Amino acid sequence: MAPEEQERLLPDDEISWLALEIGTRVLTSDGKMLGHVTHVLGDLSEDIFDGIGLRHGLLGQILIPRSAIARITRGAVHLAVAESEVAKVTEAYSEERIYSAREGRKKLRWHEDEDEERY
Repeated sequence: MAPEEQERLLPDDEISWLALEIGTRVLTSDGKMLGHVTHVLGDLSEDIFDGIGLRHGLLGQILIPRSAIARITRGAVHLAVAESEVAKVTEAYSEERIYSAREGRKKLRWHEDEDEERY
């Protein structure tokens, strides 16, 4: 997306998972802020979105599966679950391929994360 087009997007405008930025807020269905995106999980070659990783104050680093995400906007990832249900959806979730966006000059680059031990 060209910079001038990106400027016209409003915080509530839906975006692709590929445009999701590290640091984007993650909100539960009951309006609570859960944390900020640290990873985007998926397979770029297959264009498959699997979920997101985030750091939560009490729960530490957690993974949220795609099935628990209602929509992604420029301003936030909106979950389909309430804060009280988050632990349930993250318990059995693991992902083999983890991609994260890293800043390289002014564009974000994707790379495969080989450090699976931190999850």
